This record gives sequence, structure tokens and C-alpha cells, in this order.
Amino acid sequence: MNRRNFLKTTSALGLATFASPLFAKDAFTIYGAPALPSVTIGTAALMGELGKEADVSLKIWRNPDQLRAGVASGEFKVMMSPSNVGVNLRNQGANVGLVNILTSGLNALVTKAPLARLEDLYGKKLVMPFKNDLPDIVLRALFKKLGLDISRVDITYTATPPETMASFLSMDFDAAILLEPLTSACLLKGKKIGVAVERAEVDMLALWGEAFGLKPFIPQAGIIADVDFYRANEAKFETFNNDLKNALEWMKKNPESAGEIGSNYLPAPAKAIAMSISKANLVVMKPSQIREELAKFYEIVLDLNPRLLGGKMPDKDFYLC
Repeated sequence: MNRRNFLKTTSALGLATFASPLFAKDAFTIYGAPALPSVTIGTAALMGELGKEADVSLKIWRNPDQLRAGVASGEFKVMMSPSNVGVNLRNQGANVGLVNILTSGLNALVTKAPLARLEDLYGKKLVMPFKNDLPDIVLRALFKKLGLDISRVDITYTATPPETMASFLSMDFDAAILLEPLTSACLLKGKKIGVAVERAEVDMLALWGEAFGLKPFIPQAGIIADVDFYRANEAKFETFNNDLKNALEWMKKNPESAGEIGSNYLPAPAKAIAMSISKANLVVMKPSQIREELAKFYEIVLDLNPRLLGGKMPDKDFYLC
């Protein structure tokens, strides 16, 4: 499916819904993050079985504060979330639980000069999105575990990943931490405008596994849901989870077409999205499949800063399936 056909399909669906209110389906809206796993969600929404019985759609939030506000207001019922944010929301009283994890590590370090070790960031200017959220948590946890002094890195935070990329390319930053597909987009844009950009030799996911003695697996983000909405629609969630698995397999086999779909949702060109599919460690895993990995990740975050989880580990009922 190319972008033109995708737009024709969505337009036709919109017209059909407008013209035939008698046959309107129940809404199943997912609020996705501005990162590559939302392409898995968008593809599943477009192609999946759930669309036969529900009006499945994807909307993108800009930053974690908007996500928190949407949950607090009750507007957001199904949403992609950094995995620590879901716990934080629940520990602060929000009636949410974890449905799945959609990536096992999405952070990448890009630089304008070779960088082989984290300590090579000492004295350098680094820009990244989302202070006190992922990927800030991952970087600070690594520095702490490795006995490195993060105060020796000049860090600037932006409100959104696109702002991070724009600042890195246009200003005197030495390095940036980005989420796919903007990592790939940054490489393409740098080449186009004559700015030398490369992926750092530091593989943050591999380094995480080595530092903590774990698998190279960071349960970074996935879908959380309002618990009451989930319980009332468990069959739909099961169907959608299978749709996500099928969508991911299709994306791996058809990255260019997936890039066209993703470019309708994310601030990155289709080519960058296609490039990033093999780099983003995309998965579709229920909490019951990775309970140990989740627990160890949350323990690391709790040790780093308890406030990032709302002061405590998640209770067992946080895991919805």
C-alpha cells in the first residue's frame, strides 16, 4: 500500500462513517507517542481485524505532559506511554494498567564526531527530549551504574523530539539522543544540509545489558489503558494485540510501504521511517511474557529516582494481561 492509496482508503472510511451514521461503530481511539511504535499501531488500525467491528483510529500526543493531561481528564482511554509514566500515573491514583510493550529499546546517540564511550561525552554539549522521562532516565541510570559523573555533560532538554533534532542540526551541540524514526531522519537531513552526523559507537541498549547484567532489553514504551475501559472491551484488546503482531510482521517485510503509512502520523519522511524499522527493536509483548524484565527495569528506575514511578513499584494489578 502506498501513501496515495492509504489516503484514499482513510478518506473513503471517513465518508462512509459520515454518510451512514446508522451503522456507526464503537470508537477505539489510541493516542500514540511521537515515535516509531506508533507506526505499528497505525498499521494495525488500518489493516487489522478490529477495524471490522470498531472505528479504530490513531492520534499522536506531542509530549508526556500532554499524555498525563489526557489521562487525568479522562479523554484518553487507550494510549502509548513510556513504561515508567504508566506506573507513575497509577501510583498517583489514575485507573490505568499496562496492556503491552511495543519496543525493547528506542534510544540512539548521534554525534558530529566519533564517540566510542559514554565518558567521551564529558565536556560535550548534549541535547535530548523529555527531561525526567525516557530517554533521560536511561542515560542517567547508565551513568550512575557505570560510576560516571553526568554533571560533567552539558545537557539541554527540549519539549519534543523534533525540537531536539532541529537544535542538534542547527546549533553547536556535539551529540543528541533521539528516538526512531527521528534518528534516521537526522542522518538523512544532516547529509542533505552538509552537517556531518553519525550514529555513535555507543550502543545504549547493549551497554544497558552489560552494565546491569541483564538481557539487552529495555521495556521502554507500550500501550496502557483505562482499566474499566479495558475490562469492558477485553475481546477487542485481544483482537487488537493480534493485529499489532501481524502489523509488525508486515512492516518488517514491507518497510517502504510502512514508511508511507507512518509519514501520515510522524514528523519524519517515509524514507527515514522505512530505514528505522530495523533499528527500533520493535516488539509486541504482553506483560505476562516479560514480567521479570519489567520488574528489573522498574527497580532500576526506582533506585535512580523514586518520584519517576510515583514513589513505589507497580502493584500486581497494573499488569492487565
